[in-house]
Amino acid sequence: MISKGTGITETVREWAQKVLMLAILPTIGLFIYLSYGLYSGQLAGAAANKTEAQHAVLLVQQLSFYLNISLIISLLSGLLLYYELDQLGIILLGLAGILAYGMRFAADFLAPGQLANGPASKALFQEFELAAVMIGAPGVVFVLKDLVSRIVDSRSRQDLTKLTYGTDIAKQRDQPSALLGAFAACWQLPFCREGIRIKCPIYLARTKCWHERVGCMCEENIILLAMGGGKEQPQDMTASPAATGGFVPIGDLLTKSTEKARAAIKTRVGPRGVRIPTNPHLSDAAKRQRCRNCVIYNEHQRQKYSLLSGPVTLAVPALVAWNFSNLTALISGVVNEMELFVRRFSFNGHPPNISEVTKSLAGNLFVETVIIVCMALILMTWAQRLLEFCCFKLKI
Repeated sequence: MISKGTGITETVREWAQKVLMLAILPTIGLFIYLSYGLYSGQLAGAAANKTEAQHAVLLVQQLSFYLNISLIISLLSGLLLYYELDQLGIILLGLAGILAYGMRFAADFLAPGQLANGPASKALFQEFELAAVMIGAPGVVFVLKDLVSRIVDSRSRQDLTKLTYGTDIAKQRDQPSALLGAFAACWQLPFCREGIRIKCPIYLARTKCWHERVGCMCEENIILLAMGGGKEQPQDMTASPAATGGFVPIGDLLTKSTEKARAAIKTRVGPRGVRIPTNPHLSDAAKRQRCRNCVIYNEHQRQKYSLLSGPVTLAVPALVAWNFSNLTALISGVVNEMELFVRRFSFNGHPPNISEVTKSLAGNLFVETVIIVCMALILMTWAQRLLEFCCFKLKI
């Protein structure tokens, strides 16, 4: 459903809902009535009489005209209301496939060689194919739109407000840059703060916080060590009161306390000989969970997704083009096997054979190409969602 702020006013949205409700009812009603005429055998039975056949064809044409009008209105209003639905393109392609091939296949299964005969039945199948084109065309557009939006606007796929560490940190400027964002270290990402970075052990070791399982967003010991190393030295607290005038500044006391806290931090030797803090109180699993809830690591995942989304999307059509001949043979085999399987459960006793519908599907290069293209579009969408799942849910 369209949300506020998308550029569609509430008034337009309300009118679209009303139009959809008014148009969808005659669309469904006409579709059901025409399907009833087909599957009840009335359209095929009218072929025996010339006058009845002419009347049936004229009636199908008239009802098809009204069906097309109501279908177009339903599509326009429905697309206006639900164009943000991620599954809209796949739903439309599925409906188009049912209308183009499923209706004819069902007629051939219920009464092989009977329901599909006659000029009225053929006129109705032409109407179903036209309706499939009207539904499938925007389906292809919306599948492509969904793919492009997932590649370009990956930031919208993350809800940073649900993170635990660094949600209130604004993006920083003048960061050290990386050639590819997906390979950037934490201190090269826009949430690393310059005041901490210049003395941060992770930066000095030129490593990454998610590799060391400690960072400035989740481990206070990183902050303590980053605060050290200044030029000013603490006062000698063992000096006599006379030497200091009997007064010890409070800043010196705090500095001395901070130095003791730094010295007590458990560390290990990391890259370049830099002391990296360790936290013995947390398990490795808990430390990994901290990374998954850190704004810096999630920015790293977003950069990784941006890098991989293009190749992952293009890999599907590339593999399809490479194996096109094998796929056409596979479609022919699947359709033939499906035909034989369905025939075994037919109540009319019709022997298993390959029907005209199956031949038109399995032996037509254009039809097979359309099926392969539609399946490739769907697989491209699934590949993007799998990549999103790996980057933003599993966070690997």
